[in-house]
Amino acid sequence: MNASTGKVAWQLPGAGADRIAPDVTAAWHGRVYGKTAAGPIALDVRSGKDLPSPGAAPMYVNESTGLVLSDDSLVAYPTSG
Repeated sequence: MNASTGKVAWQLPGAGADRIAPDVTAAWHGRVYGKTAAGPIALDVRSGKDLPSPGAAPMYVNESTGLVLSDDSLVAYPTSG
């Protein structure tokens, strides 16, 4: 949702696009994190475009740490900013 207009900014899967909607796990500072069958994904919150892979799909993220549930273990990863 566009906070200013209240309209949908983007949506997955998009019409005619070869993309699937991820299972969203978290959002933080302009990024949406999620999981797909192909692995973790990060998307730009404004455009929906792919960002560099985060390597893991955090379920909680803040300015210093991303928490990931992996094989029934909670793992903390440092964020890079």
